[in-house]
Amino acid sequence: MVKIQIIEKLFLNIVYFSYLILPLSFLIFKSKRGDIIPVTIAAYGIVFFCLLQLYQFLPKEAKSLYQGFYTFFEYSVLSFFFWKNINSKKVKRFIFITSILFLVFQILYVSIIKVKRLDTIPIGIETILLLIYILYFFYQFSKDLDTSYIYNHYAFWIAVGILIYLGGSFFFFILIDYLDKGEVETFGNMTYVAEIIKNILFATGIYIYSKYPFKNKPERKEPIPFLDHI
Repeated sequence: MVKIQIIEKLFLNIVYFSYLILPLSFLIFKSKRGDIIPVTIAAYGIVFFCLLQLYQFLPKEAKSLYQGFYTFFEYSVLSFFFWKNINSKKVKRFIFITSILFLVFQILYVSIIKVKRLDTIPIGIETILLLIYILYFFYQFSKDLDTSYIYNHYAFWIAVGILIYLGGSFFFFILIDYLDKGEVETFGNMTYVAEIIKNILFATGIYIYSKYPFKNKPERKEPIPFLDHI
């Protein structure tokens, strides 16, 4: 039991400091143009490192509100990457509207429902929404004939990182209220590994963005000249 707790604490500390890989990668690979994407990823790393540290010092009665904020803030940052790279105005509008509805739902959920360990229902909704955005991103990319390699796009690495993170933690987070303390400690380490991999892939996204900046920007179509004026 003591060994499990030591391993859990070790993984937890690695998760904390893995978020600092993101601002470090930004400093190493940052674009000179000051683009918003690498800045956002770096800020995401700093903010979530601080939030995870803060959780340890919160009183028990404040943790429910904290979890609601954490889930929505995480969703907002991750969905922003796909909103930024989706061309369809309808899909962008869908992301915006669902995000507003998700925020309203979370406020009501935290206000009404007594959270035991985690806000499992909002996490489930967050997962489903992010999966929809990821699937549409891949669908859109498959139809883009001008782009030859998807792995030269930073959002590909973001998407893969999120998929690994969701796949490694979704069922654990959903079922956490039904697990005993020993099971939580055992399976929790798997979520830590998924989260560490996600942060490494996000750092890869910063590198890819700096190496292929023009492939990661929406192309501006030049207006067609009026041929009858020739």
